[in-house]
Amino acid sequence: MGRLKLWLLDADVIIDLLGLNIFDKLVKIHQVHVASTVVGEVRFYRRVGEKISIDFHKVYIGTGRVKEALASTEELREILKILPEIKREGLHPGELESIAILLREESLTLCSCDAATIRVLPLFDLSERGVSTETLLRKSGLLKPGLQERHTEEYFRNNLRIGQKERILFQRW
Repeated sequence: MGRLKLWLLDADVIIDLLGLNIFDKLVKIHQVHVASTVVGEVRFYRRVGEKISIDFHKVYIGTGRVKEALASTEELREILKILPEIKREGLHPGELESIAILLREESLTLCSCDAATIRVLPLFDLSERGVSTETLLRKSGLLKPGLQERHTEEYFRNNLRIGQKERILFQRW
């Protein structure tokens, strides 16, 4: 299998995969991109109940194992113009930046386990460019027990369907 470009949108995916001892394996097989805001959000993870501190920038960005990307102020403004105000409240800065970069970089695929993020994908015609953590791990040959409900394909698809229905409602307004 060739290296697949993908986007790990929220810090939760990275933190959870670090905790499951899968993230290092993932970056060996994929070209992983992370928004600069998300880089700063990954400071700790838990493994077997122990809280472990990590300098994500030093360990992954500084060594070139993960690529950091930055959205421009203008790209963020464009996202906010499209995004209904009620949807803005559920998204963190890293998620907004990641969506802006995803729109710019068409070769990237988004991986998120955040319901609010998954639900806005249809608003930007990005439904087909999203993937659940479970699917990413399965395609990578890294799927193992211990995934939370929010990592499942069913969770991802359910939130995507909600987002598609919301898109129709927002278009009527």
